[in-house]
Amino acid sequence: MLPSRRCGRNLIILAAAIPLICAISLYFNWQQDNAVLRRQALAITGHLDSDSARIRAVNDWVYHNKGFDPNDQYFVVSALGPTPIQVMARGGFCADKSRLVAAILHSIGIDAGLVMISPCLYCGFIHTVVEARYEGGRMVVDPTWNVDYPTGDGRFLGVADLSGTNRGQERVAELRHQRPVTDKIQNMPDADAAFEYAVAMNWDKNLVTRSVAATLRLMGYQPETLLRPRLLEDPKLFLISFLLGLMTTMVLASFLLDPGVRAITKRPTVSAPHHV
Repeated sequence: MLPSRRCGRNLIILAAAIPLICAISLYFNWQQDNAVLRRQALAITGHLDSDSARIRAVNDWVYHNKGFDPNDQYFVVSALGPTPIQVMARGGFCADKSRLVAAILHSIGIDAGLVMISPCLYCGFIHTVVEARYEGGRMVVDPTWNVDYPTGDGRFLGVADLSGTNRGQERVAELRHQRPVTDKIQNMPDADAAFEYAVAMNWDKNLVTRSVAATLRLMGYQPETLLRPRLLEDPKLFLISFLLGLMTTMVLASFLLDPGVRAITKRPTVSAPHHV
C-alpha cells in the first residue's frame, strides 16, 4: 500500500474512533440516568394498573418535587438546558418540569413529548406541558399547575381535543373551586390552558425544519401530529446522536478525500482509436 493511502486509512480510523469512543462512554452514562429515572418511576407507579393513572401520578409527583425557579444547570452545552436528572435534583420552570415528566414516562415505556403553548399564531411560546399516550389515546398533563384534562367518563383530553375549545379553561376554573385558595392554581393564567396554537414542534422555524416537515409529508406522515422527539429534550441523548453523526460525517469525508479514492475517480478514460 502506498504511504499516502496508508496515511489516509489512518486518518479514517482516528477520525472515527474519537467521537465513537465519546458516544459509547456517554451512552453508558445516559443509561445510568435512565436507571435512576426508572427506579423513581416504579416507586411512583408500581401499584397502578393503567397508563393514564401512571401518567397522572408522575405528573403529580413532579409538581410536588422541588421548586419552580428556572434550572440553570446543564450538561456540556448550556444551550441544551438541564438533564432530567438535574431537574429531578433541583426542580425547574415549566419546560424543565415537563422534560422530567416525559423522561420518567419514557423510562417505563410510555411515549410522551413536550408541547409548547402560544397565545397566537405568530406569538412566542409562553408555556410548556406534556402530551402522553395512554390506553385511550393521548392526554395532556401540566406539571407546573398539576393539571390534567379528564372527560368524566374515564377518558382524557389531548391537544387535538382541547384545541379550538374552552375546555381547558373550564377545567382550570373547576380546579380553582376544588382546591384551597392558597393553592398555586389560583394564579394560573387562562392562556396556559389555551391549546389553539399549541405545537410539539415549530416546523416553520427555519429552512431545515420546513424541509424535514415536507419530507415527512411526502412519506405519508403528518408532522403536526407527531410527538416531540425525545432527543430534543434529553441533552445526553442529543449529544450521543450528534457524536455518531459527526463520526459518520468524518468517515465519509476522509474516504472521499483519500488519495487512493481520488485516483480511482480521476482515472482517465480510454478513447476509441481513430479509423485510418
